[in-house]
Amino acid sequence: MNEETYPDGGTSSPNRRAFIGAISGNAFEAYDTAIYGFLAVQMGALFFPGSNHTAQTLGSLALFGLTFFVRPLGALIFGPLADRIGRTPVLVLMISLMALATAAVGLLPTYSSIGITATVALVVCRMLQGLAVGGEYGTATSFLTEYSRRGQRGFGTSWYIFSSLSGFLLGSLMVTGLSALLTDDEMMSWGWRIAFLIAAPLGSIAIFIRLRIEESPEFARISAQHQTSRAPLRETLSYGKELLLTAGVGTLHSVAFYMAFSYATTYVAVVAGQGPSVSFASTVVACCVGLAVLPFGGKASDKWGRRRILMIGALWCVVAAYPAFLLMSSEPAAGAFAGQALLAVGAGIFLSTSVATMAELFPTRVRSTGSSVGYNAAAALFGGTAPFISTFLVSTTGNDHSPALYLCAAAIIALIAVSIIRNDRLHTGAEVTAPTVDADRPSARQR
Repeated sequence: MNEETYPDGGTSSPNRRAFIGAISGNAFEAYDTAIYGFLAVQMGALFFPGSNHTAQTLGSLALFGLTFFVRPLGALIFGPLADRIGRTPVLVLMISLMALATAAVGLLPTYSSIGITATVALVVCRMLQGLAVGGEYGTATSFLTEYSRRGQRGFGTSWYIFSSLSGFLLGSLMVTGLSALLTDDEMMSWGWRIAFLIAAPLGSIAIFIRLRIEESPEFARISAQHQTSRAPLRETLSYGKELLLTAGVGTLHSVAFYMAFSYATTYVAVVAGQGPSVSFASTVVACCVGLAVLPFGGKASDKWGRRRILMIGALWCVVAAYPAFLLMSSEPAAGAFAGQALLAVGAGIFLSTSVATMAELFPTRVRSTGSSVGYNAAAALFGGTAPFISTFLVSTTGNDHSPALYLCAAAIIALIAVSIIRNDRLHTGAEVTAPTVDADRPSARQR
């Protein structure tokens, strides 16, 4: 492909396949996140010993957070691989590993059957899932960024998060539907397995799509010109400032998503005492709000610049955090709907632009490595721990609104990072790096 063959919004079959292929894995990962999050209480009772239900739930949520600590390792392994051999083979490998790990959970015996071995097996499956997701993020977002027409990258990459919410919504519908059709005993006995086993056919479809997509235009070009990096990880380390900025943006990216669409579900149902039906309906409304905001936010960032939209999203999270939790903890169900929708608006605005920004902080030759490592480091420290820390804050402080402080802290970190990013320093076009590079390390001019 030459420079003029960027997609025009998906009007041709190869372009449609490319976009669908890139977002399918992310939708699958979000589906997995949703079913595990919605089944957190059941998974705690089935795989973690003890009679204390709070301790079991905390154990289940701790494992949810622990998988995020494996993601940086996946980023370190698969990010450089995607920068060396290409995006498409790594995309196929990642979805295969994710599908295998998720489906395997549905086949595991429980603690009552084989004791602590069941807990260990669950941990291994979740670790494999985290490893794959760590490599998926940077590879898929790099692929989407490089396939989007220049000047439309914000809009193009906003569909990555759109797929996240779609997958999350599918997962929540799956668990809620099973819970409605089955009794509590049936759900605890075998019903929960169905949600995980569905991963096998869903994953197979995503694998089939990804096997048919072409390499991204930008990577194909630098590969043809023999300008891919021979040591992507070492070269990425020379972008220390960009890595820190990616981590700063990635902090709110991950916290806002899991706070608005994952933890808020538990909060409405358990902390606010509204029950699962209200919590599910509130989450559906929040997902729909987020889905509506995302494309407009991405398009706005193409028109007015990444910084401006990121600032608006981060400031929204700071201002709306406390009122949102105040509303969600109020008695009428309408309060839960309004509060979670407030969180969804802020998350939608920020996430619509954060994907493109984190990818554009790095040139094509190290984009997958840089965005993978920077984002997953933040996701491990702040995003995956958001449900656990929020639950811990409520239980230790006795203040039902304390999770708002965590969201505000993440937003402030992002505001600092965004204030440093300059729009004119982002790699918004198809750059070609010079072939004369010392040890594959770009010069200051190239950066």
